[in-house]
Amino acid sequence: MSTPREQRGVVVIVALLIVALAATTAAFMLQQQDVSARQLEAARDYEQARWMLKGGMHWARNILAEDARDSSVDHGRELWAGGLAPTQVEQGRISGEIRDQQGLFNLNNLAREGKSSERDIAALKRLLRTLALHADIAEAIADWIDADSNANPRGAEDAHYLRLPAPYRASNRPMTDMNDLLRVRGIDEAALARLRQFATVLPRRTPVNVNLAPPEVLAAVVEGLTLAEAQILANSRTAAPFQNPENFRSRLPRRELEARDDEVSANSQFFLVEGRAQIGKADLRISALLQRIGAGLPTIVWQRLS
Repeated sequence: MSTPREQRGVVVIVALLIVALAATTAAFMLQQQDVSARQLEAARDYEQARWMLKGGMHWARNILAEDARDSSVDHGRELWAGGLAPTQVEQGRISGEIRDQQGLFNLNNLAREGKSSERDIAALKRLLRTLALHADIAEAIADWIDADSNANPRGAEDAHYLRLPAPYRASNRPMTDMNDLLRVRGIDEAALARLRQFATVLPRRTPVNVNLAPPEVLAAVVEGLTLAEAQILANSRTAAPFQNPENFRSRLPRRELEARDDEVSANSQFFLVEGRAQIGKADLRISALLQRIGAGLPTIVWQRLS
């Protein structure tokens, strides 16, 4: 039988336990409220950033549509090429840019109607040599995207890829992302990083916009054009953009140089839009490929939010 003193001790212990439990529960509830508040704040910032990027995308599409209504020539001094410098907004900032994609070499041009295009492979080889990359990469890329399983002399098809430690098959269809190149024989991260500056992948065959192409791409597309001559051409378009393929041909440095209408142009249909919104704790980025046909709003080919 417990004594009164022992009973009082038990009561004290129980009381302390109840106080401890109450304090723990209160602390847990406050912590949960704090977590919930932070989650709500983060969700609010994310949604605000997302809507700002959505508005920025609409702005970019309108700028490109307005540009098409004003001119049939695209060059680096137009309004769209200036982008949106980092701009302060409530609780953060937003920035973005529009980058022409037809001034770059479209790697999907290497296949025409499902078959490797020797003329385009030769052009890419010229570009690769200028970039100090192995020219055989051109045939490997062509094999990766053409529809058949017949390897080019220095290319690679299933027979090569199926012998790898982690085997896979050649895609045999046009690429949708430059990262696809990492699965192509002869291309590593360093080569891909170099190619990104001069090449792209677009959903259909495209000519090179000579008003926006780097000298390296001009020298690749026009067989026989030296890099020094291409640099002079690129400098000349700053003051006087090329108006059409015929105007470009008339300004080539030598009469024997050729540039076919299906290989060069003075305008573009494809543009890459990239934006960033930093609102509170949210840091959101958007990338989208736009296709502009006529003077209407460009369509979104693909869009990625990260």
